[in-house]
Amino acid sequence: MCAAVVASLLVAGTASARHRHVAPKVEVVATGLNSPKHLTFGPGGLYIAQSGTGGPVGSNCVAGVGVTGAPTTFCEGPTGSVGLLTPSGVRTVLGGLPSVTEQDNQETLGPADVTFLRHGRFGHSKMAVLFQDLLVNADGTSGTPSPASTTFGKLLLANPFRSTLGPTLANLAAFASANPQDPATLGGLGETTYDSDPYDITPYRGGYAIADAAANAVLWLSPHGHLSLITRLPTTPETVPAGVLGPTALTIDAQAVPTSIAVGRDGALYVGTLRGVPSLPGTADVYRVVPGHAPVAAVTGLSAVTDVAFDHEGRLLVLEYNTGGLLAPETTPGALLRVELHRRSAPVVTTLPVSGLFAPTGLAVSPGRDDAVYISNHGTSPGTASPSGELLRITGLR
Repeated sequence: MCAAVVASLLVAGTASARHRHVAPKVEVVATGLNSPKHLTFGPGGLYIAQSGTGGPVGSNCVAGVGVTGAPTTFCEGPTGSVGLLTPSGVRTVLGGLPSVTEQDNQETLGPADVTFLRHGRFGHSKMAVLFQDLLVNADGTSGTPSPASTTFGKLLLANPFRSTLGPTLANLAAFASANPQDPATLGGLGETTYDSDPYDITPYRGGYAIADAAANAVLWLSPHGHLSLITRLPTTPETVPAGVLGPTALTIDAQAVPTSIAVGRDGALYVGTLRGVPSLPGTADVYRVVPGHAPVAAVTGLSAVTDVAFDHEGRLLVLEYNTGGLLAPETTPGALLRVELHRRSAPVVTTLPVSGLFAPTGLAVSPGRDDAVYISNHGTSPGTASPSGELLRITGLR
C-alpha cells in the first residue's frame, strides 16, 4: 500500500472519529419523588410539581366511576408538593398540597405544574400552582371529599416555604362548566361535556396559555385575570380493538387530550396531545395553535405525548409517555424525540438515544449554556416505590 493511500486513510479515520456521535449522558439527580409531573425553571432553579400519593384508603374517600368506566374509590390527602432542585437534593418549597388517587389504577392527580407571575397586581416572580381535577360536578365544583378539594381545577397563587395557597387566579373547572364541549365529540364513553383536567401552563402574550386535558382545550389567562378559549382541539376517528370496550371492535372519536404546551420562535403555541381511548401508537399529534386560526397538526405519528419544549436552537423536543400507546404493557418504554420544523416541508423527527425512560411526564431545557435537558421519570410512581419517581439530567444531546 503506497504512502499516499495510507495517509488518506489516516485522515479519513481521524475525521470519522471526530464526527462520531457520542451517546448522551443520563444522570439520576433525584429519587423518592411522589408522582412528579411538569418541570419549570424559575427563580433559584428547577421546580418540580409532584402530584403526591393521595390519601389512605378509608379516610377522605368517595365512590365514583374510574377511567375504565367501572366503579372505584377516590381517596384524597395533603400529599402533593412543589420541590426545588438544589446541589444537595430536592428541597420542598411548598408541601401539604391536595392530592387524590383513583384506587383501581393508582393514578394520582394534584399539582401538575407551576409558573411565575411577572406582572400584575400580585407582584414580580410570584409562584402559582396549577391543580388537576377529576370527579367534576356540572357546576364546576369537585366531587372529591375534603374541604381541600376546592383547590382542584384551579390556578392558585402560592407562598413558597410557608406551605400556604393564596387567591385563585383562574378557575379552569368552572370555565369548562360554563363552556361545555359538544356532546357529539365525546366518543360515547360516558364522559361529561364539562370535564376539566388542567395539566400545563406557560407564559404567553403577557398572560398565560393553559392546556386543559379533559376539556380538549387551549385557554388564555389575560394579565387582568380573564380566562378565554383559544381553541378546542379536534377529535380523530379511531378503532378500539375487540376486548377493550366490548367483545367487538368499535370506532369512536378519540379525543385530543392536550397535555403540554410551549411557545415557538414563531410566536405560535405548540400543544402536545396524549390522544384519548384507544390511544393507539402513532395517533398523537403536536398542534400548532395561533389565536384566531384553526389548530394545525404540525407533527403527527406520535404516541402518548406528555410534554414538549424547545431547545436553544429552536428545535422541538417531544416526550412520549409510552411508545406503544396507553393500552400497551406498563413495561413499554417512553421516548424523547427531537423535531426540526420546516415552514415549507415536512418536519424531520429523530428519536434521541435516551434509554431508561418509563412513564416520563415532564420535560425542561436548562436556560444555561450547558443545554442540559431534565425529565421527570416514573411520573406515576410514589416516592416509596421501587423504582420511585425520579428526576433525570441529560447532557450531550446533539
